[in-house]
Amino acid sequence: MGWRTSKAMARFLPRCHFVVVSTLRLFPSREQRRHVLSVLRSVQGPAQAQAHCLCSRVFEEDGFDTAICYMEQWDSEEELFQHIRSDLYNRILAAVELSKTQPEQHFHFIKETRGMDLVEEIRTHPEREDA
Repeated sequence: MGWRTSKAMARFLPRCHFVVVSTLRLFPSREQRRHVLSVLRSVQGPAQAQAHCLCSRVFEEDGFDTAICYMEQWDSEEELFQHIRSDLYNRILAAVELSKTQPEQHFHFIKETRGMDLVEEIRTHPEREDA
């Protein structure tokens, strides 16, 4: 079956009707980099263990900026807001303080998420622009 999922199987996959994605890019000094990674990784597990947190990820960018990225996905706006008010989130804010330049924080409120089905649909019907 590979990455393709039949329509019969698709009904068993969880569908989120609303997701909030929080992204944070930090730019620590070389000396602070390991500490920032350690702080964010210490938040990752406890955040993901919360009922409405779909995932929590730490990424390291390669290239000129060499930013550290932290991302969370939530299926409840209110639960995300409670998380932001929590002691756990204070650790994230402590990591923010270690950024040598202005960090980039964004909250994306998403109504619909599509996967490989969109790629397949667009490639199968290239004349459609509103897939």
